[in-house]
Amino acid sequence: MPAAALPIFTMTRLFQAPRPLVWRAWTDPVLLARWFGPKGVASSVLRHELRPGGMLHIAMRSPDGQVMWGRFIYRTVEAPSRLVWLHGFGDAAGNLARAPFSPGWPLQMLTTVRFEEAGDATRMTLTLVPHEATAEECAVFAANLQSMHQGWSGSFEQLDAVLAAGPIASHIAG
Repeated sequence: MPAAALPIFTMTRLFQAPRPLVWRAWTDPVLLARWFGPKGVASSVLRHELRPGGMLHIAMRSPDGQVMWGRFIYRTVEAPSRLVWLHGFGDAAGNLARAPFSPGWPLQMLTTVRFEEAGDATRMTLTLVPHEATAEECAVFAANLQSMHQGWSGSFEQLDAVLAAGPIASHIAG
């Protein structure tokens, strides 16, 4: 599908924390596990290689015991301003797999997160674009933009709580 026709998901959020703290919450596997994923799931980082070509492999367990696996293959790591990765679902071994909720979901999405200073706060912009997706996969992605906004909003509410926690903020700054 031509790039001009690709659906794009973009979300910008202002976090009331300095950029180094927000960066660390995205890149420290202990902190990432505390907020990443839908509300109500318990996330575990199984593999974390923060470098171009490195992988993040994460398990997200719902209250009913179902596990969803995610995997990122990092492309760009520019501390503390930008992360770029191929984002997909996976299996227990970290292999790429179809999304458990929709067989028509794109296999991978190119994801970019930018972190900008905004006084004492940080403006974060998240962008996801289907990667090497069919027209049908792009249509499924486009039809779910509102759902993605709700899901990421829940994750970012959890991130707000992690950033606001006194001991965590001390850990991040250390």
